[in-house]
Amino acid sequence: MGATDEEPSDDAAVPPGAGAPSGPHEGETTSRPGGAGAPRDEAEALAALAALEREISAEKKAATRAAADNTAATAAAADKTAATAVAAEPGPDAAARPEVAGPAAAPRTASAPGKAPAGKAAEARASGGKAATPAPAPHPYIVEFDKVTKSYGDFTAIRDVTFKIEDVPNRGEMVSILGPSGCGKSTVIRLIAGLAPQFPATRGTVLCAGEPIRGPGPDRGMVFQDYTSFDNRSVLDNVAFGLECRGVGRRERHDRARHWIQKVGLSVKSDADKLPHELSGGMRQRVAIARTLILEPRVILMDEPFGALDPPTRTRMQDNLVALWREQSPTVFFITHSVEEAVYLGDTIFIFSGSPGTILKEVRTPPPTKPSLEMQRDPEFRDMVFEIRALIEKLESSSRAGD
Repeated sequence: MGATDEEPSDDAAVPPGAGAPSGPHEGETTSRPGGAGAPRDEAEALAALAALEREISAEKKAATRAAADNTAATAAAADKTAATAVAAEPGPDAAARPEVAGPAAAPRTASAPGKAPAGKAAEARASGGKAATPAPAPHPYIVEFDKVTKSYGDFTAIRDVTFKIEDVPNRGEMVSILGPSGCGKSTVIRLIAGLAPQFPATRGTVLCAGEPIRGPGPDRGMVFQDYTSFDNRSVLDNVAFGLECRGVGRRERHDRARHWIQKVGLSVKSDADKLPHELSGGMRQRVAIARTLILEPRVILMDEPFGALDPPTRTRMQDNLVALWREQSPTVFFITHSVEEAVYLGDTIFIFSGSPGTILKEVRTPPPTKPSLEMQRDPEFRDMVFEIRALIEKLESSSRAGD
């Protein structure tokens, strides 16, 4: 704009301390170094100042980009260094690998206090900055009772039952339970199975593999005294029932069922298509055992499964159970009234008092090394049977629990 009589306002866009632009005085040159003409009015001064600010802003942006690029390059170099250190660390088979010729590695130095070793940098980043957590060790006990009591109103079935059964890898424990009638033997195994009305306990804790039992589960299978086959299903479909519930296809579950029918001593050819009413009691119990074992449970609960069988069939079933147990290695709880059966089958025998039942004695027995009939002729076997039988008879004749 042209010169006016008014004074320039205080709001003019001029840096503080700079004089207001004006025209040239007499005797002053009209040029500045570089040959550029000096601004002759306020508009040109403002334009020059704006250009200078744009130039400074562009230089700042360029400097910021350069700093960011430098930071990224530094981080990439650090990652490369860490990866090199990890690759250089010897693995578990380093001694078996031939050495590769190359430049000598620089000696490793101790890490600064409070810093992770260089070789762990990638591992720490992969786990979100936290050290990898090792897998928990298996729980040492497969079944635990801690002061378990079960009452029904004024009646108490068991009181303060406490025991622990060790979880032995590749060899399950066989636990026999003996005691007078009404001492709560069935209550114990139904608490493990998670079956009402015995489950849950009134007081105390029942654990399986370290976890509280909350009801029935596939890790526990039950064989009852009564024959529990489905009357409208063939032997094949009875044995395959659990796999059907799990959604296993028809062909696969039938193939596996045929395998187990044969393993429990039945004939696939002549027995697989029979209905339960066409079978003897021993055959029906074999079906029940096959239906349980096909699911490969960790714990098998057997409530007097051979009680209704004739003696020859019973001894054959005992031998068959021992063979299957050795092959599959589950932990078995076996209720029986037969002292001979308890001694033959059990690694451990729990002897219960009269009602309310509690464990009076725990007996360790040697594992069966011969068929049942041969074991029963052994003098040491018979001595143990007579000792336990005397104790059971004393309990049954006692009117007070614990005598």
